[in-house]
Amino acid sequence: MIAEISPIKTVVGKLLLNSWAAEYALNIKPACADRDFLNSALSWAQPQAYYAALFSMRARLAADQVYMADPKAIEKLMVQWAKEGVFGQPMQTNPFADLFNAARYRVSGPEAAMRHVELTTRVHAFAILNETYIIGRIGEPTYRRIIADLPVYIRDGFVSARTALILSDE
Repeated sequence: MIAEISPIKTVVGKLLLNSWAAEYALNIKPACADRDFLNSALSWAQPQAYYAALFSMRARLAADQVYMADPKAIEKLMVQWAKEGVFGQPMQTNPFADLFNAARYRVSGPEAAMRHVELTTRVHAFAILNETYIIGRIGEPTYRRIIADLPVYIRDGFVSARTALILSDE
């Protein structure tokens, strides 16, 4: 008998897939040897970081049966939560706000490469916070089922490594 997955967990899984797909695209650029392609692709790093963070936050909210799709409302909530300490120590400024501010980062060359590294680091840190919370809400078995259904190229890469990190006892 196949265990059924509830609608809320299906929604969380779809939102996580969207987040992970954007993060996957963000992560593959530094490995490219074609400098012209890399410089062009770096212009897409900000939108990919934005969507990875947005869908990660939407998945976190969906784990609590809060279904928000308005990016401005989600960004406002993130700022409020950062100030309240939901993501860790309370902050007067929102360290994740630049994930939502694409116009601020029109750079090229070495600056673009450094910006790309910074974005991937922030997206990864933000995802760890949200995915840890999600696992607590939907349970590890359901989370592992969501991961098992992912395409191999996403599942066996950073998602698998992050899951091992989150679920480690240390």
